[in-house]
Amino acid sequence: MSEAPEGPDGPGLARRTCDQCRSRKVRCDRESPCSNCRITQRDCSFTGASQKPRAARQRVLISHQYESKIDSFEARLTRIEGMLRELTASLKRGGTSTPRSESITQNYISPSCSAPEPNTGCERASIPEVEDTDQAFEGNSSLAAHTTFASEFIEQAVTNTSLGRQLNPEMQNALASLQKMVRMQNRKGDPLESRLAHQQPMPKGGYSQLPLPPPDVILKLLRKVKTAPPVTFLMSLTFVTIDDFVDACRKIYFPTEDYSIATFITVNTGLYYLFQDNTCSATEGFSDEECLKYQIMSRDNLETALANLPLLLPARKDMVEALVLSATYAVEISKLSLAWQLNSTAATMCQTLGWHRLRSEDGTGDARTTLFWFCYMLDKGLALRFGRTSVIQDWDISAARHFGNATLPVSWNLMIGLWINTGGILGEIYQHLYSPSALAREPSQRVETARLLVEKMERIWNEMVEFSISSGAGHKDSLKTFSNDPRNQTILDMVYKSGRVTHLSTLTLIYRAIPNAPGFPSTFNAECIDAARAAFSCHMECMELTADSLVAMAGYLHWTILYSPFTPFIVLFCHVIETSNADDLQLLDQFVESLQPALSSSQAIEKLYRLCKLLHQVAALYFEAKGQQQQDKDMNMVGNDLDTYLSQLGFISSNHAGEGANVSNAPGPGSVPIINPGQELGDWFSGNRYVLGLMEDDFLDIDPGIWSGL
Repeated sequence: MSEAPEGPDGPGLARRTCDQCRSRKVRCDRESPCSNCRITQRDCSFTGASQKPRAARQRVLISHQYESKIDSFEARLTRIEGMLRELTASLKRGGTSTPRSESITQNYISPSCSAPEPNTGCERASIPEVEDTDQAFEGNSSLAAHTTFASEFIEQAVTNTSLGRQLNPEMQNALASLQKMVRMQNRKGDPLESRLAHQQPMPKGGYSQLPLPPPDVILKLLRKVKTAPPVTFLMSLTFVTIDDFVDACRKIYFPTEDYSIATFITVNTGLYYLFQDNTCSATEGFSDEECLKYQIMSRDNLETALANLPLLLPARKDMVEALVLSATYAVEISKLSLAWQLNSTAATMCQTLGWHRLRSEDGTGDARTTLFWFCYMLDKGLALRFGRTSVIQDWDISAARHFGNATLPVSWNLMIGLWINTGGILGEIYQHLYSPSALAREPSQRVETARLLVEKMERIWNEMVEFSISSGAGHKDSLKTFSNDPRNQTILDMVYKSGRVTHLSTLTLIYRAIPNAPGFPSTFNAECIDAARAAFSCHMECMELTADSLVAMAGYLHWTILYSPFTPFIVLFCHVIETSNADDLQLLDQFVESLQPALSSSQAIEKLYRLCKLLHQVAALYFEAKGQQQQDKDMNMVGNDLDTYLSQLGFISSNHAGEGANVSNAPGPGSVPIINPGQELGDWFSGNRYVLGLMEDDFLDIDPGIWSGL
């Protein structure tokens, strides 16, 4: 017998059909290569009889097991990276955590965070970690350069003595709160800073599919608006005429064509303010629950539309109108960063449309001019608050400085005109007193400029008062005779008083740039302190005028205290720290208490209250510590520690903070950096903006009410 030919399966073994023929189900001659593979020029492969087929299923199973393990390793590495990132960020902030420092701060950082081990920290699960987030620019400041020094100094000063074990809870929380303020100066920009809390998922059909209040409800309200418009509604939509608003509502509720997102924003903003006015619900017979329901619906629609605005927006009048309205809404919810973004876009559009060069001969120029100057006013105020250059420059404007809305009372138009003129001075304040180039000037030059700005402010106010008095004889809608409704008269009186508060607050900021007289016990000159005290007195008058109208009170606080930083509070706070003035400490307490009736009206006012209460309690603690430091060494240490933190926040001068410290050329614990007057002024200005900016942050999760001892 002939032997079977040798092949890949070994000698003497019968060949099997090749893999190619077997897959094609054709006859194979079992040669190597077989005839079919030679003809088709394929690779002829065999799975030998003694060769086990590949365990394909097992390989898939093994691959799945490997993937699971890899996923597990990846998750563990991610957690490790997160821990390292948190540790690195803490070290960069100068916040090295030690068991001793945790004993002081763990009581206030998070009540829900327990630390069984010294190195265990709280996870911030509510805020997602975002890498490579650029820090939001808020003007030049040397405060951050000394943050590490301040953190190390306070930890050593407190924890290395018996003070860390003996401090009462009020003092511990005061030190911890100031420590957190200083450390947060180096925080990275929060990616959620401008997120709107009430935005809803956008329906598939777009914003036109979002729910709206019923048409019959809107028709009733629009009839009321046309016959007897509420003053608060007119003040909220200052640059929008009633006819334009009614026409925008008609486009939304009875559309004959697609309407723009700008129209949608304008209508929902107007409805939000309209339902906010309780007189509408009382007049039209709507229940308070219905009014609140429709107000929330309009608010959610507005925030949803804002959250979905496209990057590229058309430069049109309706879009500018919608953006400026949205900016005013952002101010009232304490989202000033968002207000700056929205209004800056609107200001750029105004210049693109050429509104800064409008001529009065143009018959359609009034509405555009009114809108432009309102945008200008917001631009100047917000720019100063953030320590930035405004978008609209005065030297580039040739349009007449005029604001007029026929549906508004003369007194309100006058007050808007005052704010516009004041806005121009706010731009000059930053440019000539607090900008980097201004701080580099000689102090004598800044003083001369400040005196000129004071003269401008006084002249503008006197002209406004004289014109207001003279207009009362010829206009039925003057300050005292606008309406037979006593409520409207009270609101307009409040507008006048609020203008006075704005005037005094601006004067306080200008006077701050003037050095004090030799031998004066405070960093602030006497004129600055007097203007701040006068602003406090006028503020209390405004709160009394609006005691019967929560809406008017909230409007005053939003646009007089929140929009333009209430510098008098910071000035008197610093003055108390420097001089331990009991009367000014009482003024701070009265201001805080005056905010309580309006806490329920808006979250922004609640944040302002919490921040001012915290600062007042810090001042009260400082007052107590300085009063007892001669008899109590521990209280002396508390006073020195507070000096250090307040100095790093720019609230007291380095010389004042260094009175109890060793001044040396080498940096280190106990040393105080020597800075020039311009840098010191810049530090105070930056600290003022920074601390007031905490209302946008999560810093105010600290409840000052836990300081029960003060």
